[in-house]
Amino acid sequence: MRASSRAERAEQDAIARAAKQEQARVAHGVAASQRALEARLDDAERAVAEVSRLLPAPKPEKLRVLLLGASADGSLRVGREQKRIRAAVESSLHRDQIELDVRPAATTEDLLDGISKFRPHVIHFSGHSDSDLIKFEEELDEPHDEVIVSAAAFARAVRATDQPPLLVLLNSCRSAGHIDHLVEHVTPFAIGMADEIDDSDAIAYAARFYANIANGQSIESAHLAARAALELAGLDGANLPTLAWAEDVDPATTLLVVPTD
Repeated sequence: MRASSRAERAEQDAIARAAKQEQARVAHGVAASQRALEARLDDAERAVAEVSRLLPAPKPEKLRVLLLGASADGSLRVGREQKRIRAAVESSLHRDQIELDVRPAATTEDLLDGISKFRPHVIHFSGHSDSDLIKFEEELDEPHDEVIVSAAAFARAVRATDQPPLLVLLNSCRSAGHIDHLVEHVTPFAIGMADEIDDSDAIAYAARFYANIANGQSIESAHLAARAALELAGLDGANLPTLAWAEDVDPATTLLVVPTD
């Protein structure tokens, strides 16, 4: 009987040891799987960080908008556009959070001086352009020929600062030809016109765009609302304003004016 009991106990001990070994093996496998999962999550987070640009967090400062208007021959109502933008901002919910630097009859010196001194978050140009150039004015009182600035030279000027703008808006004919280069090399967001745009259409787009920006809407929402405003008014240029953005940003979630409590 004692021999049989010893054999039974030995068998039970063997079973217990096997069970413990199996538990240890399973626990080791679970731990290994957990480590592998955590490693994959870390890799995914690093990948997201690499492709998603962290735009500067909104600072407790006003949104600075540099308004450049140039029409050396006097054919465009750039002063009217700047007036409409100012009125739109002043009637908005967050008018105290936006500061405008308005420069009519803008020269290339106004561009460089405005960027350096004002450090704008937004550069807005209204005037004449085409797909590969922008036209500024000279420091003359009488109508005169424009100063031709290549798209590449303009982009380099905008980039020549420690704090490049978040948005460049070219409210001028065929300026959509500039925006892909701008978002690739200069600024996260850019807006241009796909073709020749009527003066009144350009003014209406700008006024509604900045009204929505100043009301705390995203860049995309402000752009879509401004296009809708042209369409609702029966204007022909509703499909001309074109928004471009870099691959690592999202215009639908980017606010230029963040409400403060």
